[in-house]
Amino acid sequence: MSEKITVRTVYDFPVAGHLCDDGTVRYIKLVRRAGQQPEGTCPQCKISFLYRKPKASKSARHVEGEGIVHF
Repeated sequence: MSEKITVRTVYDFPVAGHLCDDGTVRYIKLVRRAGQQPEGTCPQCKISFLYRKPKASKSARHVEGEGIVHF
């Protein structure tokens, strides 16, 4: 009997939260191993989470000028 492995991509690091099968919110610590992307697995429902760094939006413009404060 083969198990179906579910992998979800997350954009939160170092901890990703998800709604588990039993209705509780669980927080999964993502760990980077051997130069790979950070990942973690929920001990309750066995869903794997794989971190991906979000890409910058090409549609949002960051205009310099009035109202913008640089720290």
